[in-house]
Amino acid sequence: MAQNDWKPDVPLEERKRRLLAEGALFRIGILEGRSHVRANLNAESLAKGAMNRIVGAVSSTFSGAFSGKGGGNLQSLSPLLIGGISLLSKRYLRKPLLYGTVISAGAAFAYYLTRRQDRARGPETLSGDEEISTPDGE
Repeated sequence: MAQNDWKPDVPLEERKRRLLAEGALFRIGILEGRSHVRANLNAESLAKGAMNRIVGAVSSTFSGAFSGKGGGNLQSLSPLLIGGISLLSKRYLRKPLLYGTVISAGAAFAYYLTRRQDRARGPETLSGDEEISTPDGE
């Protein structure tokens, strides 16, 4: 209740009832806030938030590097580095991060090998018996 809402002609019982109702609403709001915080403070949601921040910082750094503008420097990336180091220090996150790293490295290596084999084959050369097809009018 604000200072301007107080009126001297309102009975004392009415003011008490109104204050109690406002207090009950305030407590309900606090309980809802606690439940939201508890729901978002688990390991999975924290890891997702950290990964989203890291991916965003990396993408903005590389997009700045490729566009010729100045990317992120160490001073702007240090909060992310500290957060990443603290996440790595958590024992329950080491195995999932290790598995993700191994799977990502395997996928990248497989992609590299397929690209290398495609380049090694090169474009198929035509023998003298085959005709090159050209569109009409050329």
